[in-house]
Amino acid sequence: MGTFIPILMLICAYLLGSVPFGLLIGKLRKIDIREYGSHNIGATNASRTLGAKLGLLVFLLDFLKGSCFVFIARLLIESDSSLFTLKIHPLFYGLAAVLGHIFPIFLKFKGGKGISTIGGVLLAYNYLFLIVAVIFFFTVVLITKYVSLGSTSCALALFVSYFLFSPNDYYMLGFCIIVSVLAVIKHIPNYKRLIKKCENKTYLIKKKKKSE
Repeated sequence: MGTFIPILMLICAYLLGSVPFGLLIGKLRKIDIREYGSHNIGATNASRTLGAKLGLLVFLLDFLKGSCFVFIARLLIESDSSLFTLKIHPLFYGLAAVLGHIFPIFLKFKGGKGISTIGGVLLAYNYLFLIVAVIFFFTVVLITKYVSLGSTSCALALFVSYFLFSPNDYYMLGFCIIVSVLAVIKHIPNYKRLIKKCENKTYLIKKKKKSE
């Protein structure tokens, strides 16, 4: 049983990550968000397609997918529970959730880009990584107005955080390398649109119209 529970949790982490909350919430509004905008199931496209409030809900749900099993695993490991004798590192659960989001079994392995879910993993494992990633994200988005550039700048933030906060945590280094490569690959269509100058911009602070 002590070996079975961690493996079952690993599978559940992937399955939870595979739940396409953006698509499901859109379906409740009778909208398939894959047919609009960037055709992505993530929070950014959900926000553009369904509105800011539902986009935020999608972000929170995708975020929680990443943190859920990492948090549970850390608690069980620290409690030295007899139900958890197989010591699988918490980041493996986080990686399973991220892979589920990017390659969801429920959508023929065609999912989102994983940024929100990665954020959830960082919160549950080491919140300092998340803080640095958020700073990088908003700085780049405020300067460039492109969410795609802000999202992929988080890959650089991960490595900055690694050398600042945990240079000897090789599990974290492996996680950073894998999710950074996946994030860059998943954003290739965005880079192509940037080159063609047809990528959608976003404004975190809407400009007020000048009074005539």
